[in-house]
Amino acid sequence: MTDTEKPILFPVGKVVGFHGLRGEIKIRPSTNNPDLLLDVTSVEIVGTDGKREVAAVKDLRIDRRLLLLSLDEYKDRTAVERFIDADVFARRDQLRGLEESEWWISDLVGLAVYTTEGRFIGTICSIIDGANQLLEIAEPDGKRTALVPFVKDLVPLVDIPGGRVEICDIPGLIDFS
Repeated sequence: MTDTEKPILFPVGKVVGFHGLRGEIKIRPSTNNPDLLLDVTSVEIVGTDGKREVAAVKDLRIDRRLLLLSLDEYKDRTAVERFIDADVFARRDQLRGLEESEWWISDLVGLAVYTTEGRFIGTICSIIDGANQLLEIAEPDGKRTALVPFVKDLVPLVDIPGGRVEICDIPGLIDFS
């Protein structure tokens, strides 16, 4: 399998503990919309030592703000305790579909950014997730970046197939520093 044929992995989250004695794994989700993960049928677990394991999902549910994951091959808590602090991934094609006006962060990073008037600003280099999401935009020369709130009023167009995002050119919004 070539690199271009490898499935895209989505970070499900980090193992933060265990629930009960039947091998349920507590995962702090990496997404603010964990419902997208509920149809996952297999996961790839990457231990702190870098060792990778693929496992079939028996059950995956949300409990408060955590995911509770049961795996077919692991029947009790002793069998899964070695996964503490491991990162869990799933193939992106297993995830539920996105709603309109939702995008994968990996699809946004690298997009060209233009003003709504067509002036090239730079490229999205990161998404900062906090109380609200911010697009981090790098100047064309890559030396400085600016942060723009990722809201429809300021970012009216996201065109993944076209490889571009448009932002409103409001005075003071794009301040490369």
